[in-house]
This record gives sequence, structure tokens and C-alpha cells, in this order.
Amino acid sequence: PGARLGPARGLAAAAGGNGRGLERVDSFIGVSTRNKPGRRTAEDAVNNILYNTPVSKERPARHILSCLVDNEPGVLSKVSGLLSARGFNIDSLTVSATDVKELSRMTIVLVGPDTQMEQATRQLEDLCDVWAVVDYRGQSVLERELAIVKVSCIPPPEDDAEATHGGLFNRPKTPQSYEEMMTSHFHRQAILDIAKMFGANVNDVGSESIILEIVSWTKRVDAFIRILQPYGILEAARSGVIAMRRSTVAGGDDDDNDEAKTLVDMADLPPG
Repeated sequence: PGARLGPARGLAAAAGGNGRGLERVDSFIGVSTRNKPGRRTAEDAVNNILYNTPVSKERPARHILSCLVDNEPGVLSKVSGLLSARGFNIDSLTVSATDVKELSRMTIVLVGPDTQMEQATRQLEDLCDVWAVVDYRGQSVLERELAIVKVSCIPPPEDDAEATHGGLFNRPKTPQSYEEMMTSHFHRQAILDIAKMFGANVNDVGSESIILEIVSWTKRVDAFIRILQPYGILEAARSGVIAMRRSTVAGGDDDDNDEAKTLVDMADLPPG
């Protein structure tokens, strides 16, 4: 007599009375527990799920931490020493006084997995000199950074490899002839056009260099410096990031706005 199969598993009897016993069959995938040439066994399927599944790793994310600390000497060294001793990657650190005389505001930009950033936040809160720590990750934040860049007004010679990287080696001095002055003029005008596109200000102009100032978010400052590289950057200084949570608007839904910002990153758009 034949055996009746269940909805998920059943028993299949051998036909013809050849002496073979009953065989366990996984009916919904058709995998037998016995080894057959060219067939995958249940043990192979289980091992594949347990040992061959790729392990998901947390991607490093950028976190902006805003800390209110005591306005006393040595607090900055304590905070930076704690983060460096734990192996946290500090991308930027800015500290300044606030409107309250006893407090200073410290803005720290860290890059790492979310679990590691939570650990950093808890360790900073344990310091006696720290009053509060706020992680702006996932929030609508106004972020700004100041950068001043000194760029050469003299175009680099075509055969000078160092000049293309902003070096001063073998670079000619102040233009003397009319042709040299016109070449320097067009070189300076190209730098001014780039500054206008990025909204940068001209703070100082000399016969051999020009100093530009830009205040924007970090990615835009990075792009500004990269574009100026071929023109010959002589010096560059950056203030570091300062950030503050944006104000809410009555009747608006912050969650919808945050979702829209994750879809389109303004830093990826061209300057203008």
C-alpha cells in the first residue's frame, strides 16, 4: 500500500518491489535527504545558509557631535585624548566660547559605524567636564565651514611639473613684459570666475597671489579646493565644521523633509 503525503513533507515508496525502503522527501523544494548525483542535499542547503551567507558590515557614516563643556583649560585635551585613545577617527574638531561665560561649545566630526559612534557619545558623556552631547546624525542640520585659499596669479610653466601641484619651485617672478602681464590677467580672471561660481569672496589681491574666502558645507569646500589645484594653491587653511540644528516651521512635517533630503544630496549638485 502507498503512503499518504502530507502538505509539506511525505514518504515516497519505491515502485516494483525492488527492496528499496521509504525515502524522506522535502515536497516544497524537492530535495531528498539521500545523496543523489547532481542533487543538493538538505545538509548542503543548511550549510549554505549558515556558512556561505555574506556577513553584512556596517558602513562608516559621518556623525556631527555637538558638546557643551566647561570653559576651562585642559578640557580640549581630555576630549581629544579620549577619542584618540579609543581609536576614533576625528575628521574635524572645533571649539569656541558661547554666550554663557562658563560654557564652551565643541563640534566634533567623527567617521565610523553607528554602533561605534554610540559608544563614543556615551564615553564623552561620562567625562565630568562635559555637560551634554548631541549627535546630529539623521537630523536637519545647518553646517558651515570657513576656508581661506591663497592662489598664485602667475600661470605655471608648461614644463614645470611642480608648479601644477601648487609648488613655488622654478616659478617665474612678477611678470615684466606685456605678454606676461596679459597671461597673468587671464589666469587671474579664470580664478575669479571659479570664485564667483562658488560664492567665494576675494579678501586680498597682490601681484603674485590672490586670497579667496569661502563659507559653505564641507563637500562644497572640498570641491572648491580641488578645482583650484591646477591653478597653483600656495596656502590653504580651514576652520573646521560648526553645526546647529535647523529651526522647525509650524505646520510642517520634519520627517518628510528629512526623507526628501536623503533622496537628493545638495552637496552632489553643481555650484550655483
